[in-house]
Amino acid sequence: MPNFHFPHFPYLHPTIIPSRTLPLSSRLLLLLLFFSVVTLRAETPVEARATYIMETADSLVKARLALLDTAIMEHRFDKAVRQRIENYVGNWSNATGRLLARSARFFPIFEEQLLAAGMPVGLKYTAVQESALRPYATSQVGAGGLWQLMPGTARELGLTVNEIIDERLDPELGCAAGIEYLRLMYERYNDWALAIAAYNCGPGNVNRALRKAGGKNMTYWQIRQFLPRETRDHLPNIIAAAYVMAFHQLHDIPAAAIDLDLQLTEAITVDRRLSLHRVIQVTSLRAEIVVELNAQYLAGYLPGLPGGHRLHLPKRVMPAMRTYLSRTPANQAEADADLPWTSPRLHLGETNTERHYNQYCTVAGPQDTTLRQVADHYQLPVDQLAVWSNVGEFDSLSSEVSLVFYWVGDYLAYDPRGRNTPAAAPLVEMLPAAPVRIPGRAGGALPSIVPFTSAKAARKPTFTERLKAMFQ
Repeated sequence: MPNFHFPHFPYLHPTIIPSRTLPLSSRLLLLLLFFSVVTLRAETPVEARATYIMETADSLVKARLALLDTAIMEHRFDKAVRQRIENYVGNWSNATGRLLARSARFFPIFEEQLLAAGMPVGLKYTAVQESALRPYATSQVGAGGLWQLMPGTARELGLTVNEIIDERLDPELGCAAGIEYLRLMYERYNDWALAIAAYNCGPGNVNRALRKAGGKNMTYWQIRQFLPRETRDHLPNIIAAAYVMAFHQLHDIPAAAIDLDLQLTEAITVDRRLSLHRVIQVTSLRAEIVVELNAQYLAGYLPGLPGGHRLHLPKRVMPAMRTYLSRTPANQAEADADLPWTSPRLHLGETNTERHYNQYCTVAGPQDTTLRQVADHYQLPVDQLAVWSNVGEFDSLSSEVSLVFYWVGDYLAYDPRGRNTPAAAPLVEMLPAAPVRIPGRAGGALPSIVPFTSAKAARKPTFTERLKAMFQ
């Protein structure tokens, strides 16, 4: 037992307790009293303050969760939600910063499509839990893309998935298929929380959980214990993601740096076969930027299927790309259409792209009470404005809050020069080798070659042979 000192309870000192002279019941009573005193004294003023802060923090988190869109689900604050929030703001703060940066790129696409479909905007947080907003994310069972669609499900929803193109990786098409599948699940259950659960584990598992829970008209929280283990925490994790994306600034988590070429983008439909190699030549972009924005083209080119394909590029280079497509015949053959690319010019893309963008700073107007109102005024996505300004959508706005956003400063002009990669040198038929001549040597030609006799074949002459040679 450690040597604790209690001035007010000297009889509890371990050297004073006559453990061998007291009856067992008395010894147990003293030990119980000892640990009770330890427990009572453990709540020091500092510890009491820490407990108060934790309880207050929980109250603040609950109050903030109440501000989120409740049209999707009840934002409960249980152990799973709290643990996930602690991971986001504590253990995973760097990863959370990268997640925020990616949200500025993808959330505007998600919001636009959700609003057009008449679905709750808060469904965008489903993709955070599904893929952490990584377009290349692939699960062990084969789900892929931002919305983690299985290949069969994606094909049923109209996407093309093969060795040439995987449209699950297209942020627009993948989102359209993902929210369509969510809509189908909602029509089945008439409950967004159950629809999200079915999206994650399949409607069969949700139906089984409803039967085990004893009824059809039940909520996610009522059947949660009967769902697969992963799905039990799926909605709590989405709640935590929605919390950290809305209140990251209150936990001093800034967004990570991300190239503006990946955030201020535009998409057009291309009705021809087009290599990404040619796109890089026309736009002078780095290869990794073009590939990142067009991850769905696994073979490095738009295959030219009926209906066309979406090409995503930074806004600043789109005028040059449009001009090229309008001036160049669709049937013109391209060089190096397929991967791998070998042209050394592909590594000469511009790295200092920030100089093509202007930064603007403003404050909320007297009539603006929310960040979304300011974003609508400047025709900006609210998620980009929040990330760039390091503020939250629910922050109170005042003239002291500085809001930052970016826009294209100059657009790339089209370069009309030819862009075909030089053809490879023709193969030359093998001819007889010409004599090799060394300058300055008499005769010019190399001396004749003397056959080489190996040391093993050579034999030392005998005495008789040497004597005969002397008289010859």
